[in-house]
Amino acid sequence: MKKSLVFALSFLGTVGFATATPAVTLGLLGRYLDRHFGTSPKIFIALMLIALGLSLVILARLAKRASEGLKNINNK
Repeated sequence: MKKSLVFALSFLGTVGFATATPAVTLGLLGRYLDRHFGTSPKIFIALMLIALGLSLVILARLAKRASEGLKNINNK
């Protein structure tokens, strides 16, 4: 029980970090590039869509690892 709770909390932190990192990084880059080239908000929106796709790929991989981790916890 305790191992599964720690695993769940760790997973939630990882999901939050994996979702926020691409959005913040590409969002700031898009904002900078839009200001530099005067294309507001075109580059920002394009990079945020890329961040969304990247986050979905990362979350799918994390979900796969989490299901494998839960199987290992339940087998012990």
